[in-house]
Amino acid sequence: MTYHTMGSADFLIAMTDMLRSGFQVANTGQTFPGLRDDQIAVGVPAAVSAGNGFVSPDDVHTALTCLAHGTGCGSYALRGGPSPALRGLMTWSVNWDHYYDWAFQNAHRPFLNALG
Repeated sequence: MTYHTMGSADFLIAMTDMLRSGFQVANTGQTFPGLRDDQIAVGVPAAVSAGNGFVSPDDVHTALTCLAHGTGCGSYALRGGPSPALRGLMTWSVNWDHYYDWAFQNAHRPFLNALG
């Protein structure tokens, strides 16, 4: 088992890859079957003030590039290959984004537009 630190690109890649490829649910004998690419969006806090797990825009971009295109993944090997139909990125803390003059939106919108 590999541990990935919350707040890193590796953490986002590993958690999203698990959702996509499926996994055994510990101590239950059950299997989570995995989701289609178009059912998955990466979710992160909009700012450090929004709670634990904040990920820098550069690390978010690294993770999304890896997940969508299979490139820039470092030592992580995607179990199911790239997810070109990945739905994108979301935050649950829009109020914090507003407080910080839309830093989340401004950092990620241009990147997502170009990710294609």
